[in-house]
Amino acid sequence: MANVYVGGKRKRGRRIWLILIIIIAIIAAFLGFMLYRYNQFINNPVAASSSVTYTVSYDNGLYFIRVLNDNRKIMIVKVEDGTTFPESYITLSSENLDKVTNDFLELFDLNSNFNYYFYLNDEVANEFISKLGGSTLKGIDGFFDALKNSEIRFWQVFSLEGYVDIVKNYYRSTNLDEEGLYALIDGFSKYSITNYDKLTVPLLLNEPIQINIANQTIERKYADVEAFERVKEIVE
Repeated sequence: MANVYVGGKRKRGRRIWLILIIIIAIIAAFLGFMLYRYNQFINNPVAASSSVTYTVSYDNGLYFIRVLNDNRKIMIVKVEDGTTFPESYITLSSENLDKVTNDFLELFDLNSNFNYYFYLNDEVANEFISKLGGSTLKGIDGFFDALKNSEIRFWQVFSLEGYVDIVKNYYRSTNLDEEGLYALIDGFSKYSITNYDKLTVPLLLNEPIQINIANQTIERKYADVEAFERVKEIVE
């Protein structure tokens, strides 16, 4: 009888060890997959490129964020929505962010390896701020401040899709993706930043100029050309 019980205990012991080995294998596979995804983001082409441009439309302003990976710098240029540049007659308008991004790069004689664009309002910006870890500021300033104080941890790569969904739920036509968002957060958390208060292109006049063409009146908001040229010399 004693020999029968001992054999039963040995079989149960083997089953326990087999279950433990399976559990360990599952955990190892999961951690390996997380490490693989993390390395994908670290080494993705966007994060490794020389320059990335993000165009953000918020309130009545357009914010052009230049992430310069080679120089470890970020520059944020602000232009009022609908500003016309007299010499080229290019108007930067939030109606088409894809086009306005290319127009901005042309105006400032800049190159960009990847371009992203998206819209923010107070609600979307504040939701982003909350998910990024918070800020005492709100709106666009809170958004930038939260980006500065954020950092992608090893386990957070799986949450990036949720961040992108915040933007897409507000504006479906954005081209922001997980790779672009990772590069944005990573840059803000590591690089020196020149904020838009130093790189704002002012208007020539406080009020739009009214131009009468036949029976039609068109309003134009012209950029201050001298100020634009000064900003242009700084921006890379």
